[in-house]
Amino acid sequence: MSNLTLNRIPAETWTWLKMNKSLVDEKLENNLCFKTAEYKIISKPETVKIISENEMKTSLPETISAVFAKTSELGIQYKEVNEKESENIFTDAEKLILEVSKKETEPVVIHLEPEGNTSSTQIIHALPDSEVTVIFVSKSEKGSGVNLMRTKCIAEENSKIHLCKVQLLSEGFYHVDSTENVCGENAKVEFTELQLGAASVYTGVHTNLSKYKAAYKSNTAYYRKGNQKIDMNYICAHGPKGRKTECSMAVAGTLVDEAMKTYRGTIDFKRGCSGAKGNETEETLLLSPKAVNRSVPIILCDEEDVEGEHGATIGRLNDDMLFYMESHGISKDEACALMARAKINAVNARIPDEGTRETVDSFFNA
Repeated sequence: MSNLTLNRIPAETWTWLKMNKSLVDEKLENNLCFKTAEYKIISKPETVKIISENEMKTSLPETISAVFAKTSELGIQYKEVNEKESENIFTDAEKLILEVSKKETEPVVIHLEPEGNTSSTQIIHALPDSEVTVIFVSKSEKGSGVNLMRTKCIAEENSKIHLCKVQLLSEGFYHVDSTENVCGENAKVEFTELQLGAASVYTGVHTNLSKYKAAYKSNTAYYRKGNQKIDMNYICAHGPKGRKTECSMAVAGTLVDEAMKTYRGTIDFKRGCSGAKGNETEETLLLSPKAVNRSVPIILCDEEDVEGEHGATIGRLNDDMLFYMESHGISKDEACALMARAKINAVNARIPDEGTRETVDSFFNA
């Protein structure tokens, strides 16, 4: 995995900003060997089937990885990149494929407890008119290694997938997480994400809304302390035939100590996606003068009849708020913890499984 580059931005900005891509830490630059991650299925409705790759049939486009794709594959800039291909690091991972044929109210809950260097690929295939919630919890109390995770959501016509990812790995781990979505006509993918553990996190989401009235919604929360790092690349592509498609992406998190965060958020309106709407928001709470925050919200537009909004809010607790809390017996440290916890709680509440929510609470309170 030497010379591995992740999270390339779709349209390059000034090179001196060092936001166009992410060069991995030394921990990932060695030639590492991976084993397939083991799954523990906590709950699964009987009608949700585990199938083989040969059994899966779809006419939707191939998914794209925002973490591993070259710039040319993201459809904006077409120039050669000489860095090493990184897709092949997943070729040996056995795929877990879930096929959904009905509207399910009970969520699928799956735990991954990696030991050492592990790799996993999951595919969620929602057949027409079906609906499902799938929750993946990656957790470890101790240990170290590199955890590679790749999840594909394929939502056929009139279907809905709610994917939840909760990352609670110990600080000895590096976590590389790619989520890839493609939606059929009038289909929707909802993504709920909590990134709370691991020393370094490289995460990315690419969503393809190329069909009529396809929709995507995401809510992400993170918490970084000490020397922890998170590097994000979230892309939603409307079109070229995705008329009246909609997306909403929200990211909120807290940085303390000497933690570092990089966020790239792109809404791409391709020619032909008339009537499309896109919105992205980001909120970062800085609780240390040594914390590093970098944000690049982007809207790319090649179509006139679209609506796009984006924005980033970066700030600290103001003196008035601290004075108010302290006057009610809440110390500065307690106030900071409350504000950080509020961002986590807002996203955790979207996970429709009490056991998972309690696991997050226990991790954050430890």
